[in-house]
Amino acid sequence: MKSRPSPAVSPLSSTAAVKRPAPLPAWRNSSSTPCSGNNTYYSLFSIAMLSRNQIRQAALQYLYAASQTPETEQEGIWDILMEPFRGDYCKLKAKAVSGHLTRDYPDKLRLFITRARETADKLQQDPLTLPVRDQLQDLLTKEGEFNAALLRLKKALHEDPANDKGSLSAACDAAQELNTALMQMRRRLLDTLKDFPAYNAIWPSLISSCRKLQEINDRINCLIHPDDRPSLAEIKKVVEAGRDADELYREAKTLGEDILRRRDGLDAAIDSTLENYSPERVSAIDRAILRLGAYELLHRKDLPAPIVISEAIRLSERFSSAESPRFVNGVLAGISKTEHPA
Repeated sequence: MKSRPSPAVSPLSSTAAVKRPAPLPAWRNSSSTPCSGNNTYYSLFSIAMLSRNQIRQAALQYLYAASQTPETEQEGIWDILMEPFRGDYCKLKAKAVSGHLTRDYPDKLRLFITRARETADKLQQDPLTLPVRDQLQDLLTKEGEFNAALLRLKKALHEDPANDKGSLSAACDAAQELNTALMQMRRRLLDTLKDFPAYNAIWPSLISSCRKLQEINDRINCLIHPDDRPSLAEIKKVVEAGRDADELYREAKTLGEDILRRRDGLDAAIDSTLENYSPERVSAIDRAILRLGAYELLHRKDLPAPIVISEAIRLSERFSSAESPRFVNGVLAGISKTEHPA
């Protein structure tokens, strides 16, 4: 193995990736390479390729960060790595809440305010209706708070779209908390109205307006409990994004931590293939890529070696130096030959 300099670019920065033709993988002309007519082979891998790439890249970033961080401080690595994914989910949720899920809220709120005040005026002379009037006043106050929360959410979406300052997630959480409170208050009001049958003639318009607002809050509530309205198209994209982020975290964390547990054995396999090259000279990012590749070659028998090597080469092209792809190719090809001799 020829010696080579350490990467001159910042590891794990896509902007630092060297734009160059990919070197031919060691398995390009191997008999294990599927023939061009074997479409089933390629389609099976392409179905899950995007998700698999995301998981592997997240695990790679964890391996690199762990190699640069004292063990006592590694607990927070995943929180940092998942910030972009959670930020995307938060942005998607904020757009839904402040946009199409509440698009008709202002008009329905104005109508409810009018009807609530008219109802309160009609009940003013009857002291027994004080519970209804008090609940109406509390509900109007809470509606005002919710409306203000939606405005703050729109402002945060404009000023902090990536949630870098945390203001977007805070505004989103506040809106959802008020949304839940409103749903509970409206239910209590509707139950209270049943205790005053003498006024059944004036309740219908108030109840109708109240239920129309409740429909809006139900939509937002589906972001927390999507099974309540599984057919609501507006919710589907947001819910799936949240589930994808959670799944990515679980899968990448499991993969990354399993690799670290097997680190000594993987490093031994890597170092045994180095010829005229000191293990200490392998850069941190290349070591992380090689550990990931070696793990898949040695412990993932369901993954064909050609695919593992090719994916590792692509990672090195994106995250390491110009010499890295050839280096990674050579090391992993050596491990593959040892594990699967011809």
